[in-house]
Amino acid sequence: MTRVALLDGPLPVSYPALCAQKRFIKADGATAACAHALAMATTILRHAPDVEFINAIVFPGRLATSVSCLCDALEWIAQDPPEIVLCSFGLARSSLELEMRISALQAAGTLFVASSPVHGEKIYPAAYADVLSVQGDARCKPSELSQLGLPGARYGACVIAPEAPGVQGASVAAAHVGGVLAASWRGRPDTTLQAFGRRIRYRGCDNHAAPAH
Repeated sequence: MTRVALLDGPLPVSYPALCAQKRFIKADGATAACAHALAMATTILRHAPDVEFINAIVFPGRLATSVSCLCDALEWIAQDPPEIVLCSFGLARSSLELEMRISALQAAGTLFVASSPVHGEKIYPAAYADVLSVQGDARCKPSELSQLGLPGARYGACVIAPEAPGVQGASVAAAHVGGVLAASWRGRPDTTLQAFGRRIRYRGCDNHAAPAH
């Protein structure tokens, strides 16, 4: 069973694919984070219906968090490293502690996926080394991926969550990549990335680029 750690809002405690959940930030009464987490989970399940979710709650209700909250969540996740971590958001500033915690998970064999905006400054964790950074690509249907090779985004994917159309953007694109990675899991990050690479349809960032195969 492939486990995906979802750093996001809270999934319902009765969610069938949920295997562990812990809150790292006080709830503020807003509901956006719940909708966001469900959109990420259903998008991943679209590609990999057998995954299990480890839900680290880092959004209070609003779609906002802090470095210290993320570090606490990653420390918890690292106690039993999952195959994939999905971080469908970004912070404007880097943090040495955050980078080190992500590096420790990567060293343990975890693939880390993070969203990146189409325009603007670098965001973190997408900008860290070996993090699979993802932005939206208008060419891609839900089942398609692109290899962009941009400084801020290695991959591109569809920005629409078919089961949750109210949530769109780079966060959804990252969830599509996370789902395809989960479906491609081959026991190790290197062999998984090889299998994942065979799913790429477009290469380059030109909207009129020819299909990769």
